[in-house]
Amino acid sequence: MVALGVFCPRAVAQSFGFSVMPSSSSVLVNNSLIYTINITNLTTLVLNDVWITNSFSAPFQYVTSTASQPINGVFTNSTGVQFDLGPISINSVVQVLLTVQPNMVGAFTNAVVVAVPGTGYATSTNAVIQVTNTVVFADLGVTMSGPNLPVITNDLMTYSVTVTNLGPTDAPGVALTNIFPNGVVAISPTNQTGTNSLVFDLGTLTNGGFTNLLFTVEPTNAGVLPFSASVGATGITDTNTANNSASTNILVANYLSGPLGITTNSSQTYNAQNGLMEQSVTVMNTGASTIASARVVVAGLTNQLVNAVGTNTGNPFVYFAAPVAAGQSVSLLLQYYTPTRSPFSFSNSQLSAFAVPPVVFSAPGPAAVSTNLNISRIVQLSNGNMLIEWPAVTNRTYTVVYSDNASFSNAMIAPPPIVALANRLQWIDYGPPATVSAPTNGVRFYRVYQNP
Repeated sequence: MVALGVFCPRAVAQSFGFSVMPSSSSVLVNNSLIYTINITNLTTLVLNDVWITNSFSAPFQYVTSTASQPINGVFTNSTGVQFDLGPISINSVVQVLLTVQPNMVGAFTNAVVVAVPGTGYATSTNAVIQVTNTVVFADLGVTMSGPNLPVITNDLMTYSVTVTNLGPTDAPGVALTNIFPNGVVAISPTNQTGTNSLVFDLGTLTNGGFTNLLFTVEPTNAGVLPFSASVGATGITDTNTANNSASTNILVANYLSGPLGITTNSSQTYNAQNGLMEQSVTVMNTGASTIASARVVVAGLTNQLVNAVGTNTGNPFVYFAAPVAAGQSVSLLLQYYTPTRSPFSFSNSQLSAFAVPPVVFSAPGPAAVSTNLNISRIVQLSNGNMLIEWPAVTNRTYTVVYSDNASFSNAMIAPPPIVALANRLQWIDYGPPATVSAPTNGVRFYRVYQNP
């Protein structure tokens, strides 16, 4: 048995990357509490014998522990738990999960020290949680929603998970578990790979409160892929467990058959109205049957494709969101941001067109947007395009909705959302890919929503 003490060597800058995360900010007395301890060797040497010392401020019961690498030993006594991790290689990360049960009501402090005995490598922190004997009642719930557009293998795909607390009290220590299937790489918010289950500490969710998380993933396999999420909190009594989990199946497809040709049909022109370089391309359906919608992918760009609605294997794309009949050709305007305001080298070999399932940019539901803004100006330009203008809040995003009738019975979104860089915004309806057709007849109605 190794005596539990706190190492106090001289601290060395940048010796460890170090974090300690309790599973909850509050826990019932004698209930389990999990500490996630992450350590990174930031030195230029292999650290041959790294120790973690956990010293607790109140009585506790040791339950269990695991580590991401084989360790030399775990040692406990009445005041703490100590780990002999053994060696940690340069830039290697070691994760330790320690489960204990606090046995006294009040503040419960874990003074955590990571050190290499006999050297100057050391760092420390305190993790404080509240231990209570009060039972908290709350109705936690979770819902999921998948993308509205077709998903093709290797697309970056975003889906949302909403966690709610329907009360009657605040819920501390809320944790969300998000599970995704094999063949899916998590991109954000964690940038984690190699695992199918991610746990997020949401902290305290107030009575009547909610939080919405957007997950971006890259599915590498086609098929119907199941995604699920569950919510819970240590130390609360959930009054309705039926809504603690949710799932959704997302269809991921390959590109559809249907030969499409694509070529540029204009030179690059700088548009002083929007500050973008613009170029028109023509998509041709050379097959014998109608395709539901078309996707145009642009490869090898050093300039941002501003009107892109997504990326596939890192390449941005736009949609023609309407059927293309056999033998039909359609034109789409590509908009680039180039700081020089000058044309740049571009070839037809950078363009690819694919048939995809039907694409419908349906108007947003009431929960997806906030304020319907008053449009201050609508002008039809000399080329037939429509310009609209509205007051904006800097760095907020806005969604334009359009229709061919005043009742908006067939309203559609004009993608992508627009980021406000000033207190007023102008947007030009130039036709595809933003809208399904050019507004040449001047009969088009618009609404603008400020997104949450």
